[in-house]
Amino acid sequence: MRRSANPPAQKILGLAWVLPVSRVVDRRRSYEGRMKSRMLQRMLMTTETLVRVNVPEIATKQLRFRHVGSRRILTISSNLLELFGFRKGDTVVERSLGAGKGMVIERAHNLFDQPRVKKVYARSYPRRKNNPLEHQVEVSSQRLLDASFPKDCTRVHVRFEAGLIVVTPLRTISERALANAAAASPSATFAALTSGVDLASLRSEGFSISAILEWRPQESRDTTDLTETGALAALANSGPVRALFNEDVTSAVLDEIEAAMARSPIMLFHASPQCDDHSTLKPQQAKQKHHEDGTSTEDMIIDLLNIVERLAPPVILFENVPGMLTSAAYHVASLRLRRWGYKQFEHVGDARDYGGLTSRRRAYVVFSQLAAPFAFEEPFTDRKKDAWAVVANDLADCRDVSGSKSLQDGKASGRLRRLTPASTSIPTPVKSQPRMAKDSIVIEPEEDVFLWPTEGQLKRFLGIEDVDLSAVSSTIASEIIGQSIDRPHHASVLRSVSAHIAHFRSGLARPLRVAA
Repeated sequence: MRRSANPPAQKILGLAWVLPVSRVVDRRRSYEGRMKSRMLQRMLMTTETLVRVNVPEIATKQLRFRHVGSRRILTISSNLLELFGFRKGDTVVERSLGAGKGMVIERAHNLFDQPRVKKVYARSYPRRKNNPLEHQVEVSSQRLLDASFPKDCTRVHVRFEAGLIVVTPLRTISERALANAAAASPSATFAALTSGVDLASLRSEGFSISAILEWRPQESRDTTDLTETGALAALANSGPVRALFNEDVTSAVLDEIEAAMARSPIMLFHASPQCDDHSTLKPQQAKQKHHEDGTSTEDMIIDLLNIVERLAPPVILFENVPGMLTSAAYHVASLRLRRWGYKQFEHVGDARDYGGLTSRRRAYVVFSQLAAPFAFEEPFTDRKKDAWAVVANDLADCRDVSGSKSLQDGKASGRLRRLTPASTSIPTPVKSQPRMAKDSIVIEPEEDVFLWPTEGQLKRFLGIEDVDLSAVSSTIASEIIGQSIDRPHHASVLRSVSAHIAHFRSGLARPLRVAA
């Protein structure tokens, strides 16, 4: 058996630390030899193997406080301590960075200047390879911890530098969301991807609009800059609002959004991602082309997660066509939100079942951090309506477009959306309505007589008569209407969200309001 001293850790070429790991070299094969070898091991008759690792300028990790009864204790037990100059027996000092800002642990080189110092502890494990020489720094002073970290802080971020450890508080999205739920107005809403129709509906159901994110993408057919049209329509229907972010959601400056909303926590995050690439109206060939050239909007919900991560809203409401629920992007978003602690509630409904006149089907998904019951309202109206009565009194205001070949082709192919005296519901408007496409809505008082519905009639179909679209052209207004919510259906969902929030805020366990 060879003997060698235990060399200290060494820095090689300024790049790496060499850490000693004890191993017994036992060349004896007899039982007696093995027993003697074990005795020699206990007497520290060991040789050493050196482990080389590169040392970065900084390193980080996340840790949780451990608890002993009601006491929090911060234990930093890591191989990284040795790399950054915290060796066994070294003296360290601890100081707070201020209330809720964290603390610093640093090497103490001049003991006469320090009122109180502590030491780095270490334990070696001869047979352990993954943690060969574990060093430990522990902070147990409740006064220091309470002065440095919020009472509800359970996790911290640790940054290692040479001779310095900076520990700052971390809060999970769940913790931040629940803090916002306690501080925010129960009606405060951040509305993303809106042209104002849903804002009018939100306000009518008691919600207030704190901020808007809206930017209309330029389309190939546009001849002028239309990126502000949706934002202007939104502002016309928002009521008092703190902030407007007229930015593309895929590249929005998140730091600016977070800073603007830092003192205005929200209760509800409402978003309607662009639905084109989830809709059955868009040809599959066009969807595939846009996937290939990178212009598809199918992944827009992923960008919304970036905002959710910054704002930590207690409740999230997504509105879209039902096809969104089967998309890969939605599945990823749903997984991430549930991993962040949100509970998920999905609903797909036909507006006619919830007081609406049109056959518009929409998916609504609520994600919530609130410990309160939630339920969507059950259908409460008959689908069959006297649809003709909705237009019978103002047919004279409609333009006769019977000569349109596109509309004639639409009828021949079965795509034209006709409202006739025998109709029991109203077809749903589409974005392409102003282009007189084959999928357009027409009023057909008699066979092959096509009347073009007015903007006022289109609004009436969807229950959005009070929505102000005067800030945009008639063409843009028709596009907004074609993509909008059906107001009664949307209002039904908002009532469920409002009841959910009210249950949380009141703490009462009374039944949710369900329409009869």
